[in-house]
Amino acid sequence: MDSVNMRGYIKNFSLDNCLYGNRGYNRVLLQLFGYAGHGKSCFINSCKYVVDDGPYKVYAKVAEAENAPKTMIRNAYKLTDTITLVDNRGCVIMDKKETGEIYAQLGNFLPLNCKVNWQTGFKDMMETLLNSERQDQLSDLIVPVLIYSAKCLLENEIQMKEILTEAKKITGLFPTVVLTHELSAHLSSIKEKFRQMGVKNMFSLENYTEEDHMKTRGKHETLLRCLQDIIKDVEFRMLEERDAIGERIDRKRILLEFAHKRELEKQQEKKKGVCPIL
Repeated sequence: MDSVNMRGYIKNFSLDNCLYGNRGYNRVLLQLFGYAGHGKSCFINSCKYVVDDGPYKVYAKVAEAENAPKTMIRNAYKLTDTITLVDNRGCVIMDKKETGEIYAQLGNFLPLNCKVNWQTGFKDMMETLLNSERQDQLSDLIVPVLIYSAKCLLENEIQMKEILTEAKKITGLFPTVVLTHELSAHLSSIKEKFRQMGVKNMFSLENYTEEDHMKTRGKHETLLRCLQDIIKDVEFRMLEERDAIGERIDRKRILLEFAHKRELEKQQEKKKGVCPIL
């Protein structure tokens, strides 16, 4: 499928047109998550560029360097009438404190377009989940998308696999992995590591930037193909019976279990007389 047809498919996609209808959903949230400075904001600007097919614009502010977070707010950017890109706050080291916040964002329990503060324990997570009852987000179908820069060596594979597995539990979908900076010498080894973690949907690409946004067929088609494949997964998922309320309850249960487990770990570390896990 060429760029014109892929763009048309993305822009015209509607949950109402799925085989069994929208199943109670009216919006798809592409939840972008990962390390700070790995290209989430740049990916959003690039997706808007290729789908809108107009002049390049900076919608999401871009970090000046890896591990230098620019996004402190969980920002939402409308891509089409059905699809919204969510630029979740990125992590610096993805420790146990930060991963809890990732899961709260992925579970869609934090309001869009509001500042994100890292949780510090079970009590904070409880407060987050209770406050989420004020939000009307039952109609959001969540799709997790991990953005990872191929310029950075993937050192803690066990931790990354745990995050991907938890993301699947929370959202019902194994995350699509988008590797930015595909010209990096580390690309092949990083791809192999993600494959060993069970990643099936993986794309390597070069984002457009404010400094370099000359249109190329390769960049356009790769970005459009990535979005197209994500939507096809959504269509496949919509063939199943859906229960928006039940799924939200399940996500809440997973987060509470996660927070409780972390709290027990902190207490055990205190008893041992060592610095507790955050």
